[in-house]
Amino acid sequence: MLRRALCDAMFWLYRATLHLYACCNTSLRWPLDRCNVRRLLVALFIPILLTVALVPPHEAQAEDLPWRDKSTPFGMVANVANRVRRDEMSSYIQLLQEANVQWVREEIFWHEVQFSPGGEFRWGGNDAGLYDYDMSIGALHNANISILGLLDYNPAWTKGTAPNINEWIGAWGDYVYQTVARYGRTGQIRYWEIWNEPNLKHFGYESGLYTIADYVRVLNVARDAAKAADPNAVIVLSGLASVWSEPPSPYTYDYFDYLDQLGKLGAWQLFDVLAIHPYRPDAPEGSPWRRDTGQTFPDEMEHLDAMMRKYGAKPVWLTEVGFPSSGWNVGVGLDQQAQFMVRLYVLAIAHPSVEKIFWYDFRNDMSSSVYDQPNYNSNEPEFHYGLIRRTFPLNVADPNLRKPAFLAYRTMAELLRGSYLKSTFANGRQPDLPATYWFRFEGERRVDVLWNTDRADQVVNIPCNCREAMVRRWNGEIRYVIYPVNGVLSLKLDEQGSPTYLEFDPAVQSGGRYFAETGHSVRGGFLSFWQSNGGLQRFGYPLTEEVTEPAAGSGRPKTVQYFERARLEYFPDLAGTSYAVQLGHLGTAVLKQFGIDWTTLPKVESAPPECQLFPESGHSICPPFLSRWQQLGGLEFVGLPITEPFPATDPSTGQSYTVQYFERARFEFHPDKAGTDYEVQFGLLGREILTRWGGT
Repeated sequence: MLRRALCDAMFWLYRATLHLYACCNTSLRWPLDRCNVRRLLVALFIPILLTVALVPPHEAQAEDLPWRDKSTPFGMVANVANRVRRDEMSSYIQLLQEANVQWVREEIFWHEVQFSPGGEFRWGGNDAGLYDYDMSIGALHNANISILGLLDYNPAWTKGTAPNINEWIGAWGDYVYQTVARYGRTGQIRYWEIWNEPNLKHFGYESGLYTIADYVRVLNVARDAAKAADPNAVIVLSGLASVWSEPPSPYTYDYFDYLDQLGKLGAWQLFDVLAIHPYRPDAPEGSPWRRDTGQTFPDEMEHLDAMMRKYGAKPVWLTEVGFPSSGWNVGVGLDQQAQFMVRLYVLAIAHPSVEKIFWYDFRNDMSSSVYDQPNYNSNEPEFHYGLIRRTFPLNVADPNLRKPAFLAYRTMAELLRGSYLKSTFANGRQPDLPATYWFRFEGERRVDVLWNTDRADQVVNIPCNCREAMVRRWNGEIRYVIYPVNGVLSLKLDEQGSPTYLEFDPAVQSGGRYFAETGHSVRGGFLSFWQSNGGLQRFGYPLTEEVTEPAAGSGRPKTVQYFERARLEYFPDLAGTSYAVQLGHLGTAVLKQFGIDWTTLPKVESAPPECQLFPESGHSICPPFLSRWQQLGGLEFVGLPITEPFPATDPSTGQSYTVQYFERARFEFHPDKAGTDYEVQFGLLGREILTRWGGT
């Protein structure tokens, strides 16, 4: 190994000589000042000596690993330039913003920016509209999305051959320098990942890295070049992939073996961030066999910690991880993909060493070379890792575009961004909460995340120093608002494996009218609508602030607000019209909660003269409801009748009254209030569908 290092030293002295010669005769890519030739020789020679000195393994002294920065953990493998045509780039980035993505990994292929030794670099893409790195990186930066730059593989002029690394490593340093200088000095990219999955045959051995020592050379050269181009550059180790079943070989290594060899080769000091791709053949909490032992995701991270205690503590980034929603032998269901994702993210954030997690990937891949003819294969896992489906053209309003995992990611990042892990109450091993996971986050919001992997009837009693707590499903749907009894909430985890969010005392939004009776405010367009259409008498008090829920059918984000008698919904596509704010279909929702599909109820074919028949729903409206329905806006505001009138009894008073359900409301006729404004009332559908006392 020492002999190899000395050979490297001689080679790099030779490269330095070539660069100096170029400095005196031509314009140089690596910027060398003729007046500082001797200084340059020293600068080039010192890293070579350090490389030789780094050959013995470095043993870390610290026993405890620090808690890393968790402020921006939500990353995404987007590869905008490589996978998105110029004309669709803005829509793609709009979807990244909608999903609340904080970081993206942007892969800059060497073979797509330089095509011959010493040739010019092409940063603006090809005639097909792809590989436009200037455009993608600029657009992502302008969208306030942080970028991890990925630099790889061997050059275009060696493709299809088996070149010796010495034939291209000098040009590799030039490529790294040029890329970092272009995008690092401008402040667009600070973090640089060096190569991708060299521990796998296809990306390592078959891409010119025949040994682990070859990757160390690539890493060392890249570090020197990047730091020369931008002293603030941060070097991220190549993401190393998990290998669960394939036996180790000279071509394929599990990442633990690869990391150990890097440590023994002295390469641990060449990178600032350790990156892994911990793909799993099972659920995050599952314990599949990894050659000689079962290993859950937390077990895997503990194993990695043990290695860092040996060689040195580093922040850990998961620069790829994912589960395909289809694919022979490895795919999971659409909802299960979403649930596995949230569970893995939360477990990763809860681990001290992990800083960021990049989901692979944002959009389903395809194999067709024709961009506008995406193909589909249910047995190919690579086509199903994405959060959005592959369609052409890319239309953000497409109701089939967003997979359930997109909704799950958007909700998770919305609720947990700006927060930190406060407590872990259950890690699946507590005897009183078997298979239950329960984490508390605090910061911008106070949120608990809970799930149970084995059952759908686990009840968790939660001491709560709160006024209320909003319960959401993994996809952002609001299930309940719970009010504590004697300071305790009881939450039933009734969907096995499904993460549940519990947000305590959501913050009151500014700029509106505040109601102390419920502790909530109304503002903007909702306040105008509320005031113009009956206010407190018709809608009641607000039960929530403005919140985002997924629109039925499309999953697009929809701003809503719940009131005692209604749910107001905002439609941005109709902004500036009288239809921008509408009443939600709470009547339909309440019947559904009771297990009633109104379309299956008996219909009427005729109605008395004083009534109005609606063939669209098969129901009629008669006095005294008809005049009230007309007075309150009819179809536009109340909707179609979806039942006939029927008797009901108030359980608190024993008083009988008559009710009828409409799409957006329930009318109640109270004969004891005949002749008053309260003779026909809106039912308290908001309270009935949303609120619970003590628990679920």
